[in-house]
Amino acid sequence: MSQTKSRRSRTLVDREVQGGLLRKIAIHWIVFFVCNAIALTIWIRLFEQPDAEWGQTFVDTMQRFMPFFVITMALIPAFVWDTLKLTNRFAGPILRLRNALADVRSGRAVTPLQFRNDDFWQNIAADFNAVIERVPSVIPTTDPPSATDREV
Repeated sequence: MSQTKSRRSRTLVDREVQGGLLRKIAIHWIVFFVCNAIALTIWIRLFEQPDAEWGQTFVDTMQRFMPFFVITMALIPAFVWDTLKLTNRFAGPILRLRNALADVRSGRAVTPLQFRNDDFWQNIAADFNAVIERVPSVIPTTDPPSATDREV
């Protein structure tokens, strides 16, 4: 089975799966940010400004740690983008497998699956290809390109 090296033409391959993961990661980073802000405020109030009002301690904390907060918030898009690129390595192969299975279900000829070199689950493509070799009705003919040939 030869593997393809081309880059994906779409960034978001499976909106449901990848979108859910990206939302979850963004929420985790925001919760992390908020928890750190609260922890820093409590720390400063308890150990540095025990006689100050909570409101004043919060303002002092925000002023003191604003560079950290800005950098943390600025990094969220970079982490989300990197996660999106990583999720392509498993969402793309599964989308191709789903398309191939839809072709089989519809009675169309199926070409062997070929995932990109750095994709996860190469063994799924090998197993699928072994199955289509054993079942004569899904061996490729001269039919037009199937859904498995679409670039993801």
